[in-house]
Amino acid sequence: MLSSSEELISTSSDNSSLSLNHGDQLEFFCNNHFLPTTINDNQCIDILKDLQISYNQLESQYLKSVHELEYKFQEKCSYLFEKRSDIINGKYEPNDDECQLKTDFLETNDTQLSNTEFGIPSFWLQTLKQVPMISDLIKEWDEPLLKCLYNIKLQLHIEPITGFTLEFYFNEQSKKYFTNDILTKFYEIQIEPDNEVLSYEGTAIIRSIGCQINWIDTKTNVTKNSKTGELQSSFFHFFTSTTINDDWQLATDFQIGHYIRENIIPKAILYYTGEIFDEYEYDDGDINEQQISLIEQVGEGEHL
Repeated sequence: MLSSSEELISTSSDNSSLSLNHGDQLEFFCNNHFLPTTINDNQCIDILKDLQISYNQLESQYLKSVHELEYKFQEKCSYLFEKRSDIINGKYEPNDDECQLKTDFLETNDTQLSNTEFGIPSFWLQTLKQVPMISDLIKEWDEPLLKCLYNIKLQLHIEPITGFTLEFYFNEQSKKYFTNDILTKFYEIQIEPDNEVLSYEGTAIIRSIGCQINWIDTKTNVTKNSKTGELQSSFFHFFTSTTINDDWQLATDFQIGHYIRENIIPKAILYYTGEIFDEYEYDDGDINEQQISLIEQVGEGEHL
């Protein structure tokens, strides 16, 4: 069954320019004086472009306000994420009242943990592996190290640089792999239009900057083959900055970072249980194996 808009197009296409091909449309527009042919027409075009520029400037102000509002919202949510981390890592024991799910439409999880320890081991590894675009990056040799991941945080930046940083926190057991306590990935974005205001398309990606991982030795460096020393596929290539001047690769990298920011961090428990996929059909943004390979094979780059 066609929607009302589809019916409108269908019924009018036989008697309008919608049924014309590109060449016929051009001739149709010319014959009906739709192309600027006089000075007055050109002046009108310039006025309309000025109006478009004014709109673009207002849009950039709106997007900037949204980013500032999100910054304040993130600050208010921080205590919830800290409490979540304490529960996941066994630092806080919820009481009976807190363990009662406060909804009427969600089923409670009656699954009993096999161990008597508090917390949820490998919570973030399991959560990340639930997302196809990220699980494809996680290799067998990455998993022991990712089991040491105990929290992922988001830091928003307004001044002097606009963007956000993803922070991955690792416990003491990770020290046999590297000496870092935190691994970071920073994304710089541009909200305000540049000199070409007319072609403004909203928030733009400027760059992504990884961090230096201080590996103990080549045998614990999961990004390299322990026998040959050659680079191998690994999730931890995600923390290396992009050196190739390729907008497409940067957009692919940003898509993963943005997904972690917008979905995984605020809704981690729903990804851990897989319940989020019961309600929404997952869209991986058509990231294919070639795109994943580009991310995995990034060499040494710029670091914070």
